[in-house]
Amino acid sequence: MKLSYFKLLSILVLSFEVNAASYDCAGKLNLTEQAICSSKALNLLDEQLSQYYSAQLAVLQNAEKSDLINNQQKWIRKRNHNCQANVDCLVVVYSARIEQLSFTPERIEATNTTFTHLPKVDSFEVEKKCDFLNLTFPENVAVYAGGAYSGYKTNYQTDESGHMTTVFDVAINSPNVPVALILGAYEPSVWNIKWTKNTKITAVYAMGHHKQVVAGLPNDTPVVMSSSRERPNCRDSFYISAKTLDKINPLSMKLFNKKVSLVTFAKSGKLGFGNAFNQRTEFFTNAANTLHNHVDQSLPLAGKAGIDELLAKGDIRSYNNKDIEKWVKLKSNQLNEDLPPVSGIDISSRYKPKHIGVGYVILKKITIPAGLFGGNRVTFFLNENVPYPEGSLGHSDLYDFNTLKCHGSLCNI
Repeated sequence: MKLSYFKLLSILVLSFEVNAASYDCAGKLNLTEQAICSSKALNLLDEQLSQYYSAQLAVLQNAEKSDLINNQQKWIRKRNHNCQANVDCLVVVYSARIEQLSFTPERIEATNTTFTHLPKVDSFEVEKKCDFLNLTFPENVAVYAGGAYSGYKTNYQTDESGHMTTVFDVAINSPNVPVALILGAYEPSVWNIKWTKNTKITAVYAMGHHKQVVAGLPNDTPVVMSSSRERPNCRDSFYISAKTLDKINPLSMKLFNKKVSLVTFAKSGKLGFGNAFNQRTEFFTNAANTLHNHVDQSLPLAGKAGIDELLAKGDIRSYNNKDIEKWVKLKSNQLNEDLPPVSGIDISSRYKPKHIGVGYVILKKITIPAGLFGGNRVTFFLNENVPYPEGSLGHSDLYDFNTLKCHGSLCNI
């Protein structure tokens, strides 16, 4: 189902009476809820969304139901933050969410097996091997390769690289020919595997620069997970892209004594191998093993979610101009440089921190969230008498009021 934005706007023009939304309009409301309760059209959209949401909950079970509830709560928070009382904005986000929830959920059932490839989260240790020695594969096995630099991002960490974990959803539909997979990503990634009835997965080789984890397979499927950052180094650890095509067939010959049948580049963390399938195709997976089995619960959430968590706990606060002025004054006094005055210029500005976009002051002992790279980069100021934080700065900088030193990749640029 797809709702027309312009059709919805025409509904808004005809909004004379207000119906009850999916929640109590007589209760204590925020700005967004007030806007919804004041518009008949938004009321109707809210009720329609509620119906689709309830329909999804009715057919999902356990982890899938919990995931949908969490996603809906995140969507509500994002709706309130981005739109507030803007009716046009609310029409757009409701239209998009209703379209998402209108699809019938895939029917994915757990296999009656116990997953055995689960690494020990507390030690980050898995059995190391680089090939499938002493295994014989069927002569007609089809070898498929796929991957990308990264899958779709999560807010979690599965290793100690300081990078947020990404996820690939891998679907295999090959009921007539056995399959072997070569999967490759750069970022730490979890490969969620599902397959159709009678599909036989003979082996999976997952590789990358950072840690790779394969989830969802039955316990008798051979798996090799290779990472350039872990030891021993199998040397055959690269992410699959157009630039690495020349490496794939030699690796496949080494592993399976056969060239790759087809290479697929992942799109938004999605990979499909074998025959064509659609949303009504029935898939199976081992539900005893999911992403959450591999998350180190002792580590904070990654990226912006980790920052928001620290803000909510009061461990950090947003910086202001007084923090900049304080750094400039202390740094100027510390260096006590004998500089001549310059006409029209405040010499102390030479000590001003550079490249500040989003910045925070660290108030308590913390662990810096993983994934503060690229657009997630921030600037930290470490308050006096606060211990230096654990974790990786990534691309972020830290100005330490205790030592008056700057730590990070952009301090001297």
